[in-house]
Formats: sequence, C-alpha cells, structure tokens
Amino acid sequence: MMKKPFFAAAAAAAALLVQPVAALPGTTQYIPDASGEYVFYRDASFERESYTGFVYYDESTYGVRYYAPAVQDKKAPQAEKDIQLYFTVDTLQDHFEPTGERIAGTVTPDDTDVINYLHDMMYELTARRVKAGTVASQVTQTQDFQQFGGEVTLLFNPLVPIFNLECIKSLDGKTILQVVTTGLLSGAQNEQADTSFTDFKGFPQKLTDKEHVFKRNKKAAVATYTYSKDELFTQTVQLDSQWTQYADNFFFLGKHDALVTFDVAVQASDTTDKQDYASRLLRRFLQSNPNSYANWMELSLQKVGNRTIATLPVYVQSSNTRMQLFRVIEEQKDGSVAFFLMTVYDSIYQKNKAYFDAVVGSYTVAAKE
Repeated sequence: MMKKPFFAAAAAAAALLVQPVAALPGTTQYIPDASGEYVFYRDASFERESYTGFVYYDESTYGVRYYAPAVQDKKAPQAEKDIQLYFTVDTLQDHFEPTGERIAGTVTPDDTDVINYLHDMMYELTARRVKAGTVASQVTQTQDFQQFGGEVTLLFNPLVPIFNLECIKSLDGKTILQVVTTGLLSGAQNEQADTSFTDFKGFPQKLTDKEHVFKRNKKAAVATYTYSKDELFTQTVQLDSQWTQYADNFFFLGKHDALVTFDVAVQASDTTDKQDYASRLLRRFLQSNPNSYANWMELSLQKVGNRTIATLPVYVQSSNTRMQLFRVIEEQKDGSVAFFLMTVYDSIYQKNKAYFDAVVGSYTVAAKE
C-alpha cells in the first residue's frame, strides 16, 4: 500500500506554508525559510562519494552534516562516515558568526579536516548568498571561491532552501556541488522525531522492493470528475473506472498503485505577498517527506503561462521503493493557487507513460463567474 506521507502533503499544503521568519544572517529570502527545511548536495570536492547537508531550525540554529557511504574496495576499503555539527549564531551580525557548537556522531582525530571543511562551508556559503543579493528567480553568478580553487559559477534558485544554492561549477564546467534533495522535517511521526535529515544516505543504484504491476483495462469507461472549491473555482480531471473515488477530490488507482488529489490553496490576507505564494507552494511540493527523498537530480520543471508542471522521482528509504511524483500548480487572478498532485509507482509509470501523462494533461481549473 502507498505510504501516508505521499498524500499527507496535499491535505496539509496550506498549513505547511508557515509565517515568514528570518533567514541567514545578512540576507532576505524571497521565499522565507521554514523551521526544519533542509538541503543535501552531492559534494565532488571529496574523492569518495560524499554528501553535505544543511538544516535550518530557526534564525539562530543550524545543522550541518557530512555523509559518505562505505567503500567496498578490497585494496582500499573505507568505512562509512557520518559527521554532524550544530551551530548557534549571532543573529545581529550580517555574516555567519557562531556562538556555540556541538558535534554529533562518532569522530576521530582523522576527521579534523572534514570538521574544518564543514565550518568553512557555513562561513563561505553564507557569504556567497549575501553577495548574491535578491534571489527571486534563478540567478547565475561568477564568484571567487578559494575553497574550490578560485573563480566558480554559482547557480542560485529560490526553490532551494537556506542558501538558495542549486549548484557550483568550475569555470571548465565540472560540477563541484549539486543539490540532490530538499525537505521539511515534520514535528513528529507516531510520537517519534522526524529523522529524515540524519538518515539520508544518498540514492541506491538498485531497488529491492518488488516491481509493482498495473494491468490497464483499455475498455474501462472514462468519466470527468468535477470539484468545486468554496464556490469560487471548478476543477476537473478525467479518470477511468479503474480509479476509486474516496472524496470529491481524492482518488486511488487499483490497489493503491497510484493516487490523485487536487484542490485550491487560498492565501490568507495576513500571509506573505501574493506574488510569492505560488513559489512557496511549489517549493513545498518539491520537498521530501518523512524518510522519503525527492530526487532533484531528475527534476523536470515546465512552465506554460500561469501553469507549472513539475515531475520528479522520490525514493522511499524504508521500503527501498521508487515513486514518480507529478505536481501541477496554476496561479489564479485572485492570488490563490490551484494544484493537482499525482503519485504512482515508478515501475508502473515507466510502462504506462501515455496513460498517466493523459491524466495529468486532463486537469483543468476555472474561476467561477
């Protein structure tokens, strides 16, 4: 059965758009960072496979994590490495100024270089973000970065939390840092803290979860389902009789092989500026959920008029399963945002692309006169 986190995001979408809070010292975020937002990068500055992650708790508290999986090499094996640092910072400064530090995980004297690197990255990436200024859309800059040997190209993106940094490349085009996943920690899951940030271990090459099978009935009757939101909007989607309707705007396919849900997020008058609202929703819809990780390395974003279509796979660590997520958001004239979400097992989607793409394409929304 499909896990709860995949559809919980839809029901709680508006609630998860928290009130604006402060961000990195010396910066103003176009999309305010929320407590618990995190980002991981594939870090090619190390010779072995490595990931560097950052988590934002509040304006004075941050976490940094370095993770490298074990290297299974008979001649030069390397043990798994997992180092976490937690900082408190002086919020009155316009740069990163730590006031306290705690190290978590098992460290040895040989880890000193990694710990110093994590310190440097907090200083340096904060400084790069401050220098970038306003990041309301994708911005590319060339900056001197001695940590990486001199001038590099930085791509900033407001959809990426904390530093708004999507990637860093050398001037000859080699990728040094590349975002691989972003997420938002939940308050608790079944009375336990959300450990998604400290549990991330990259994306596996092989899946052990069984391949899911969907046998399409080409003769299944197709119907158009209509949902009205607060008597302001009408949304429609076309589905066949293989789908089961659980609510006016919520459907499962077969034995939970896929799900579809859609709604309209109406912005409260006392929240952030209306021009930010669609971007904030999109950022949330691209984030990982508890112990599942959205794969930004395969993210596809298409924008047509006021509609944005996002497609990305998600890895579910607990079951070693790969899902395919589709997010459609459409900005409305009154500042609200209509959205459509579909989740399907990747093995099923790959064999039935035209079928599921047609479902996404059938989604419509219209404001009532």
